[in-house]
Amino acid sequence: VKMILDVQGAAGLAEQRVFGGKTTENYVKLRYFHFPDLPLLDAETAAVVVTNQSFDLPSVSSIEALVEELNGLVWYDTASPPVGHRVFYVWYNSSEFEICTADNAVTLSASFAALLKLPTSIPANACYSSSLFEGQISKYSHYNVNITGVRGFYTGQHYNNVIAKVRRDGDISAANIHYFKQVVANVDLSVSVVKRDGTILPYTAPEIWSLGLEFG
Repeated sequence: VKMILDVQGAAGLAEQRVFGGKTTENYVKLRYFHFPDLPLLDAETAAVVVTNQSFDLPSVSSIEALVEELNGLVWYDTASPPVGHRVFYVWYNSSEFEICTADNAVTLSASFAALLKLPTSIPANACYSSSLFEGQISKYSHYNVNITGVRGFYTGQHYNNVIAKVRRDGDISAANIHYFKQVVANVDLSVSVVKRDGTILPYTAPEIWSLGLEFG
């Protein structure tokens, strides 16, 4: 009998036991996938330095999110009490990235400057622009949806536990039925992310998530 199971999870590692005890289900298929946007960039340590104050940037899922992070940077002077000063004024219009410094010079890490196509040293009250496209700068390729005990995709050497691969646009129209190899003691779900260099990492969600699994 066909059954659609709605699986939901909170922020944190995207793992969950969806069936405890032995299951007699024959197959599983991904029916829907409601997840935060696929990560775009990794966190960057000491990405920005202003007058010896360094700022780390978190992982972001879009260039717009990066713009918000940069616009929110504030450095504090040595006055008593310290006074906060804005570091950047940043805009993005789907292709053109524009960044202006305020009253202080800024140093970017070499990797962050290369990502933005900017020099590492930006003087005070200066503006630069570059063309940025998410498809070109993204470090991540897709999500993997993993179910234990299934005959997933063939890797060239064996079958893995991956039942679906979900790219940035969220399209799951190509998701296929995957059959269980045998009666399994427990059925565990996990979601991982695959980087463009082939690295596979467990996915930690920044907010609630859900997906639908068809069992039959």
